[in-house]
Amino acid sequence: MTSCGTRLQQAWKLLLGLNGLCSPFNRSPYHYLPGGAVTTGEDSATAAAREWTEETGLPPGPLRLVGVVESFFGPPDRRQHEIGFYYHTPAPAELPDSPFAVQDNPGVTCHWLPLNAPESAPVYPLIIRDLLDVPPGEIRHIVNCEG
Repeated sequence: MTSCGTRLQQAWKLLLGLNGLCSPFNRSPYHYLPGGAVTTGEDSATAAAREWTEETGLPPGPLRLVGVVESFFGPPDRRQHEIGFYYHTPAPAELPDSPFAVQDNPGVTCHWLPLNAPESAPVYPLIIRDLLDVPPGEIRHIVNCEG
């Protein structure tokens, strides 16, 4: 979908637990949350549960929508507008402490990134921490411009 020269896409992202987040990486200068796109006829919560299982091999816990984020990013000649649905779920006890291969993309590694650890690389989008303490029953809408 294109609007005013900007590519518009819909995605979901999954925040985990209160102690950290799962961050896929593969020698990238930044971290990002597990996520993916919805398929035709699929709502964002179903997509989040499906993608989480595809990426980790584990079933997700209960999903709670905590934010809708409109992110604008990319170079001036290829700006993108992503509408992301951010869900919180408790971190499963079975999530490995060491890096593990993403189940549906073996070239990508995922690892548990404690929230209180010093960050060696930023986590995109940069507003992630604003969504970690959203109280139950509240959903935040954030417009985020990066780059």
